[in-house]
Amino acid sequence: MVDSWIVDWTRSERLPYYTRANAGEVLPDPASPLGWSLVFEEGLLPGWYRGFVEFGIYGAEEFNTPPKIPMVGIFGGYFYLNLSHMRLLGLRLGADLDQFDADLLGSHPDTPPYEPHPDDINPELSAKAAATIGEVLGSTSYPLIDADRVRTARLAAERPDLTTLSVAELVARARSFGPELDNGFARHDYSSLASTIGPSILSGLCASIGEPQLQLELISGLGDVDSASPSWGLWDLSRDANASAEITALFDAGPEAVLVAIGDPQSDEQRAFAGAFAAFMRESGSRGPNEWDIHALSWEADPLQPLKLVNGIRKASDADSPHARHERLAARRAAAADRLRSALAGNDEAIATLEMALASTSLSVPARERTKATCVAVVNEVRMTIRELGRRGVEQGLFEKPEDVMMLMSDELESYAGDPASFRDVIAVRLADYEELFELDPPFIIASDPAPLSQWARRAERRMPPLPDGAVLSGLGGGAGRYTGRVCVMNDPSDMARLEPGDVLVAPFTDAAWTPLFLIAGAIVVDVGALNSHAVVVSRELGIPSVLSVTTGTSQLLDGMEVTVDGAAGTVTVESTVGAATV
Repeated sequence: MVDSWIVDWTRSERLPYYTRANAGEVLPDPASPLGWSLVFEEGLLPGWYRGFVEFGIYGAEEFNTPPKIPMVGIFGGYFYLNLSHMRLLGLRLGADLDQFDADLLGSHPDTPPYEPHPDDINPELSAKAAATIGEVLGSTSYPLIDADRVRTARLAAERPDLTTLSVAELVARARSFGPELDNGFARHDYSSLASTIGPSILSGLCASIGEPQLQLELISGLGDVDSASPSWGLWDLSRDANASAEITALFDAGPEAVLVAIGDPQSDEQRAFAGAFAAFMRESGSRGPNEWDIHALSWEADPLQPLKLVNGIRKASDADSPHARHERLAARRAAAADRLRSALAGNDEAIATLEMALASTSLSVPARERTKATCVAVVNEVRMTIRELGRRGVEQGLFEKPEDVMMLMSDELESYAGDPASFRDVIAVRLADYEELFELDPPFIIASDPAPLSQWARRAERRMPPLPDGAVLSGLGGGAGRYTGRVCVMNDPSDMARLEPGDVLVAPFTDAAWTPLFLIAGAIVVDVGALNSHAVVVSRELGIPSVLSVTTGTSQLLDGMEVTVDGAAGTVTVESTVGAATV
């Protein structure tokens, strides 16, 4: 094995600590060379930094050292958030650092202590951030965010026939999306920070009346959340399939049979389903597993993936409709708000603060997911453009799959365009090294210079004893409620057929590709994640109890165990190991 991956960074001296918390939802797999160098270093990261400057977290030149802007890091090919940066962000926003760490990391034993730096406190920047927070709380709409989403949603519809472009034109087109990536992530910074303000105020108000659990009710079922919208579309497709004996028979034969049929529909029912599926793909085709890396296959690149998800959702009861769930959650949210208003009656200032926080939450939490969808749509345009390069490389016998071309670095693209064959051996060697990275077990926290990769722990070596009856795993509470059910441990959303209605889904992380499984599961348990992570946002939208950052859930919970998930307490309790799968 190589001792470092081609895109690996060195640690920042000023901001030296890194964590995989929440990072696994951005890039769960090792980063491809082209995905990292072209999309992140040249596109997303400049906007990432600019967004923090504009919000008031950083000075314009404070940490601006492109392309390696140290809010993030890459080690062993794995993406990390900079923990020191996150703490600095918290300090400049006036957060309690212990609570900030707890919300991000849970109670992880390797959490390094905060070490003060004389430049950490910056009254001028804190004042600017406070002014931005005031702007957030006074906002009634985000027209720029909405305009970005409308514009980027048109990219696929307006895409030229890529097969007609020269290799040089394809490279130029892939590079042309840099400004959109920059803009998209700057907006994502704003919405991400904005989305924490209202919920934080609500948390304080709920705690002040002795009912902290109300906060989860107040931020659930908001609606218009783009990360949850694929679930709605896939649900509707599953109902269309169930309503048609012909389409049902095709799914019973396998999603592959459905894909063939809708590619050349032979009946009115097939044409109707093909049209509905095409409409879904126009809306959500850019989504998929590991969607931030162009090496991964979006649903557009591999339409069999969403058909497999539809196939799994077909067995869900009509009563589990996301539309019905939203109505129930909206009613519960309104009741929780009324309860809080009653408890605060007579305190006009507190009531005014409550109304402001409720309005801000309803606006900013969906806005965060909208900016993410905007970024992902642009990433997919880069992906599909580069995949055309890869398709031609496959035709020339240079490699086996179109995504193999993602083993190039950005600064090699023009040379590749001039002489693709000269990169045959380079790509082959990198592919072999890349595949070995998947064997690594990346540390959750990096607090010192990483060892050479040949010395890293391997996933296969990670052996932990299953939990006994009565054992409790602790993490961060996400979606409210308690639920007891049978465990189903999954590492890949395409394995959805294993998940039975009402199972407790235990996963290493979740992203948009996992969302449809939430329609089947009774509760969600995730190894990594923080309070604004994908699992939390979607579980709240669907009314499912969830606990995240449990660290060892996929290692110590076994298929068939009966567990109770308490989304408010952030605990997973083993009720019974009878019937659990053997290790």
